[in-house]
Amino acid sequence: MEKAKSGFATAGLVLGIIGLCTSFIPLVNNLSFVFALIGILFCMVSLIKRASKGMAIAGAIVCILTCVAVVNSQQALSNSLNEVIDTFNDDMETISGDKMEEILANDVDVVLGDFEVTEGEWMTDTALMVKVTNKNSEMKSFSISIEAVAEDGSRIEQDTVYANNLNSGQSQDFKSFNLVSSDKIEALRNATFKILEVSMY
Repeated sequence: MEKAKSGFATAGLVLGIIGLCTSFIPLVNNLSFVFALIGILFCMVSLIKRASKGMAIAGAIVCILTCVAVVNSQQALSNSLNEVIDTFNDDMETISGDKMEEILANDVDVVLGDFEVTEGEWMTDTALMVKVTNKNSEMKSFSISIEAVAEDGSRIEQDTVYANNLNSGQSQDFKSFNLVSSDKIEALRNATFKILEVSMY
């Protein structure tokens, strides 16, 4: 009878040890938590029956430590996942252009020049010079969308400048609006050019 009674304490201690050893493994530690709960139950039965008291107390302590370890491990995993998700969301907002004002303030300097029209013998060349400067301490690429707006607020034309792999502090000049239809040239002469969207990656 004594062996049957002491078997609960032994089983509880063994379950606690197994649970503690696997309490730091993601997903598996869910089973560890179950083992610990069953182990605590076995230890309580052993204590109620007053058999193997020392082993039952030791088993209960190990099982409780397992539960604590599992909870802490899962909390740490949850925090890590949340941090990864937050970082991913921030990166996606930066790439998608949702943080334009922040990027213009901290990461890139964009200077829009004057819209120039050069009449040629066979064709008319147009260009809006755009100077892009990387203000970061590391290499970055930028996508800058620019719109030409008429006096009434309507959009005449839109163009995008791609500044790829700019080193820290590096500047580069780009030509935009150099492929526009002839019927829009006059309107572009009097247009206001604005930065519509900026993405960084």
